[in-house]
Amino acid sequence: MSLTIVHPSQTPLISLEEAKAYLRVDSDAEDALIQRLVAASTEALEVITGRSFLQKTYQYATPLKLFTPKNQTTQDYLYPISVLQVPLPRPPVCRITSVVLRTGVQEREIPAENYSMMERHGPAQLTITVPVGACSSRMPCELIISFSAGFGETADSVPEGLRLAILMLVADAYEKRDGFSAQAGLPQGVHALIQPYRLLNIL
Repeated sequence: MSLTIVHPSQTPLISLEEAKAYLRVDSDAEDALIQRLVAASTEALEVITGRSFLQKTYQYATPLKLFTPKNQTTQDYLYPISVLQVPLPRPPVCRITSVVLRTGVQEREIPAENYSMMERHGPAQLTITVPVGACSSRMPCELIISFSAGFGETADSVPEGLRLAILMLVADAYEKRDGFSAQAGLPQGVHALIQPYRLLNIL
């Protein structure tokens, strides 16, 4: 499985001005450092929560786990029609752009009427109907799913608790930059703020 950001969000979730106000910094001397801390803190909390905050476009590649029947002796078994449930990472998912079935070097786009998405509180579940004979035992098969995910395109669409958690993590890293330790873990306040949004990561 692999997840690639195709189009990142166009605006930062926390502006430089917001971060400097929270840190009570007036000078411009450390603007570049603060922007790096904001970017790193946002990325870290997206990974920890398993969510996408601002809307991005992703490409998700996942192999199909198909099994040849034990009594099948032919070297080229064509799999019958299959209905697959594929959990998508980094919710909330906004829309599915395309679903492609890759068999060896060949790619075949799955029609939109052959898949549907359901999302509640956890990861989105994509239900896909794979056509008869689309996969063969001779070739590895994988799905390439392109989708957009995130709470929205602007900072005010992201829950305030997550935005505050980023600011708190930025402040912690800013204050401890000379003695930072990855083993220290998240500050308690950050942990409490992100807990309601935390999911079991697919990736």
